[in-house]
Amino acid sequence: MNQEKSQVARSDRVKFLGMTIVGDTIAISHKALQRAMAKVKELTPRGTHLTLEKSIEQINSWYVGWAGYFAMTYYPAQLHKIEAHIRRRLRSRLVDQQKSRRNLYRKLIKRGVSRRQAAKTVFSNKGRWALSNTFAVNRAYPVRWFIGEKGQAIRSNRKLRHWSDVSQWLSLA
Repeated sequence: MNQEKSQVARSDRVKFLGMTIVGDTIAISHKALQRAMAKVKELTPRGTHLTLEKSIEQINSWYVGWAGYFAMTYYPAQLHKIEAHIRRRLRSRLVDQQKSRRNLYRKLIKRGVSRRQAAKTVFSNKGRWALSNTFAVNRAYPVRWFIGEKGQAIRSNRKLRHWSDVSQWLSLA
């Protein structure tokens, strides 16, 4: 191959079919991750008539195929990021469904959050998106609840042979 004329040979990052080749590893490209985040947003709209279970079913249908395509990546942390974004969007929807701060306060207490922590969170004047990432809401709706009770599909924990540790992250921005 003529290295002087080849753009691919001179580049240390080669983008191909939604993936980026970095050295000897393959990662999901930044653009593909952004498109996936936009798809999650599309599948979890504000004020929808769908039940949480139906929404998760639709998300799983898309996500299992999407994650299967990108299984050759070396960085499961990228899949973990999408899964966490899905849960945050769903938590935001759960917060919004309570209609009033008082109802949200009661719901958090019912789901095991202390009265003090629930009050501190609910009456903080934060919006639904900010509330969806608070300690109290994460405790009321933990990861195991989404996976175990609601059936959220998880692909970042499969431990494929070529995957690096889930804590290893590659920034492609």
